Amino acid sequence: MKKIVIGSILTLSFIGAEPIKLTKKQESDWQIEHVHPRLSSRLMLGRFMAEVKTPPQYFYSVTLPFEAQVKKLYVAKYDGIKKGQPLAEVTGRDWIEIQQRFIADAIELKHHGHIAKRKNRLCKEGIIPKKECTSANAEHQADKIKASASKALLRGYGASKKMIKNLFEKLKISKSIELHAPIGGKILELNVQSGKSTNPTDALFVIQEKGALWLEIEIPIKNAMKLKEKEIFHLKFNDEEFSSKLLLKAPVINVKNQTQSIRFLLPNNAKFLTGMRGLAELSVTSNSLRISKKSLITVNEDKVVFVVSKEGYVPMVVDVFGEDDLFYYIEGDVKSSDSIASSSLVILKSIMEGGDDE
Repeated sequence: MKKIVIGSILTLSFIGAEPIKLTKKQESDWQIEHVHPRLSSRLMLGRFMAEVKTPPQYFYSVTLPFEAQVKKLYVAKYDGIKKGQPLAEVTGRDWIEIQQRFIADAIELKHHGHIAKRKNRLCKEGIIPKKECTSANAEHQADKIKASASKALLRGYGASKKMIKNLFEKLKISKSIELHAPIGGKILELNVQSGKSTNPTDALFVIQEKGALWLEIEIPIKNAMKLKEKEIFHLKFNDEEFSSKLLLKAPVINVKNQTQSIRFLLPNNAKFLTGMRGLAELSVTSNSLRISKKSLITVNEDKVVFVVSKEGYVPMVVDVFGEDDLFYYIEGDVKSSDSIASSSLVILKSIMEGGDDE
């Protein structure tokens, strides 16, 4: 199985340090305990700050291309809605005028349609010259184009096919028009009120469509550089454990804290809500070595363990590439068969650095 290594190649032992020799009495007095590193099938990469976000394709803004006044409002913020459900009823001068324009175009289309039909019949009977039929048909075709353009504008204003058909047949203007939900989901933003006016630039409603959310995590660049896109990772967030592919690594680094943003797909679960923040535990299936947190100490900026040998306690540098509450996950020349000190490490460090602890 593939193994992820986060960190640099390590030295065999702490540079310049000799094995620390202790008497049995010293070991007893200082209560130095020994443990063995444990093999683990999961490589813990650590806990990092994460935030739940909604992919942009699940947001839909409902707007109007004309200035309008809201007559009725049918929904409230955070309501669940279905596709096609009425959201509001609005009216406006532009809405009235575009209907008037369509009616005028419809009347012209019907009038010239009757003329073209009558002249085509007379042309077939040879009563009038064909050029009159050609002229009448051209005028009728021009009216069709005008009416089609008006119809497209009506659709852009939100008119349904049924409304346009009734307007064409009955030539009766509707004072108001209903806005319908283009998708199902939840009303995330509601920026209108009954009786208030709107502008064409206003997003009257923002609807969040149901779908899988993203979990974006900020990871130190040293760790993030080793993560591969589309690789399967194990995550724990908001008390839920799940597996997910790495969707994306940000192409830029946060210069303030030297972290890189990475993105995972969350399972559809009611426990995940947009804007939720917290620590995410990240791991991957891979053989690794873990040691108790009591078995490691920092010397200068190096992470050091003390391996038990015939010569004494040998300080060895390891690289920590992950941790949980109890363990560090390490890379180095320490083996699972080695015995390492798990207490009184401060004393061993002091002796190694030349202190007098005897």
